[in-house]
Amino acid sequence: MPQDFRFSDDKIFEQLATTAGLSVCLMEADGTIVYVNETATKVYGGGTVEEHIGRRLDEVYPPEWAREKIALLRRVAESGERLVIRFIWNGKRVEAQYQRVDADTEGPTRILVIAREGITDDELLPEDFKIVTTGTAHFGPLAVLSPRELEVLALIGQGKSAKQIGEILTLSPRTVERHRDSIGKKLQKRDRVSLALIAQAAGLELRDAHLTPVDPMLIQRPSRTGLPSSEIEAKPDAGRKSPRV
Repeated sequence: MPQDFRFSDDKIFEQLATTAGLSVCLMEADGTIVYVNETATKVYGGGTVEEHIGRRLDEVYPPEWAREKIALLRRVAESGERLVIRFIWNGKRVEAQYQRVDADTEGPTRILVIAREGITDDELLPEDFKIVTTGTAHFGPLAVLSPRELEVLALIGQGKSAKQIGEILTLSPRTVERHRDSIGKKLQKRDRVSLALIAQAAGLELRDAHLTPVDPMLIQRPSRTGLPSSEIEAKPDAGRKSPRV
């Protein structure tokens, strides 16, 4: 934890930061990273914890993605709202909680961001948390699919039959089957169960097919030691563009 920042109960923070599978970050409203745990460093491109301190989200993520997240950080900093942000990153559904934190020391307003794969049941969330779904997505391996194929895959994940999918999307069952075959070839998964598991891991919904796709990137930034920070080899997504709804 940063030397110039103290929570009312540091032990709670330490427990959060060492919980398996939890990405824990402390950020300023402009997207500057004040603290990250080791799990979060993997999300932000690899490297050590020290290399990430002082970086901004727009140095790590695609511009559209960073702008959206920084706007939410500022919203929390100014309003004090507690938000649950749901988005797709690398083809999987991720949920992040944003909340302003009060410190025992003076300084810039900071926001605690705790993220994990998967989604919490709405009924289990505290009433004062507001759910926000983003307008961008990093589809990862799913980026090879067309918007229509993403819709079909989302409904396969919900256990819908070809007939049911056709009724929802106004397609014939035969057309649905053709889309399913195309999805299977692109994802190299032939059986329906495997496709359903992929869709469920991404938490795919119909609306996701029309999110703005973003490509992963990592902009190098010198570390505090003067050495270049660790570099991740980004594999560009297929160049498909989808209108945002």
